[in-house]
Amino acid sequence: MKQNILDLTFIELNNAIFDLDIETYRARQIFHSVHSGKSDSFDNLKNIPADLKKILSKNFSFEKLKLLKDNFSPEFNTTKFLFETSTGQKIESVLISEKDRNTVCISTQVGCNVGCEFCATGKMGFIKNLKPGEIVDQIYQISKFTDLKPTNIVYMGMGEPFLNYENMLTSLKILTDERGLNIGSRRITVSTVGFRNKIKKFADDLSDEENFKIKNVKLALSLHSTDNGIREEIIPTSKKNRLPDLYEELIYFYRTTGTKITYEYIFFEGINDSDNDIKRLKKLSSMVPSNINIIPFHPIEFQLNKPLDIYNSHTKDISKFLSKDKLNDFITRLRNQKVVVNLRTSSGVDINAACGQLAVLNN
Repeated sequence: MKQNILDLTFIELNNAIFDLDIETYRARQIFHSVHSGKSDSFDNLKNIPADLKKILSKNFSFEKLKLLKDNFSPEFNTTKFLFETSTGQKIESVLISEKDRNTVCISTQVGCNVGCEFCATGKMGFIKNLKPGEIVDQIYQISKFTDLKPTNIVYMGMGEPFLNYENMLTSLKILTDERGLNIGSRRITVSTVGFRNKIKKFADDLSDEENFKIKNVKLALSLHSTDNGIREEIIPTSKKNRLPDLYEELIYFYRTTGTKITYEYIFFEGINDSDNDIKRLKKLSSMVPSNINIIPFHPIEFQLNKPLDIYNSHTKDISKFLSKDKLNDFITRLRNQKVVVNLRTSSGVDINAACGQLAVLNN
């Protein structure tokens, strides 16, 4: 099978061009044209002669995502996109536009391996890992469709990036390459629930001299509870990836990269908002420079198990547990302890595009 040209970093493309006895200066032209995001076939690559296009089409494929549907939320200025891969699987991506900031939330898997209790994607189960080209093409397609240049990229869509590690890392190299889209690594965040040895490996890869273009990529840990027992109930993989081990790797990450940590924390009233949670979050925030993003829980159309069964759609008092009063009180309590806290907005909650709501079973 031919390799998708979108999957190749510049170095990989340059080596392939050399093996085909093509002048290597052409590699820069080809990479730029392919990763400008505006071409969808070899025929419409700009600044590439016709005979070279024929050689490329003979030796590579050009597999693009197909945009099936877009859904816009005027309330949040947020758009959700449904894409289909060349092999027929579906994924969702989200664009959040705020003044001069256009944040694209991208997926790394079809479905997810982790199975978080609060996440619609996790309820789908795992279908496949996305290739590097399928990851980056979400951004290209959204930019082409909206005519907006992405300013920030977050790997927080469908799937667990660290369970598709090599393809995720390759996509970072492609996106930050100055011969392509040239997105600054400081504007990219990768979110993970945390896996032993993977956070440390990520730190080592970011600090490798050969990877200097991605050295400032940010890391976000989906924490959601400081209690091991509760976290194991809502995030199944945390049974083998316990918090003390992850904390050690986060310290290593900061000391190696110099980049502060972000903790993602979905607020579950009566479950992860106790005085002990406040104390542990205060201690955690003083471990290394960090900030905590508090996220409202966004209901999903799946049956939830304990301890989150209070959020099932048929629960009589579900609205009580979605009150913003308790959430704001929790944030105030943290700030009183000098913890750096941000409240994440529920952008796109009305179109099922907010955190934890991405799923394609009904599309």
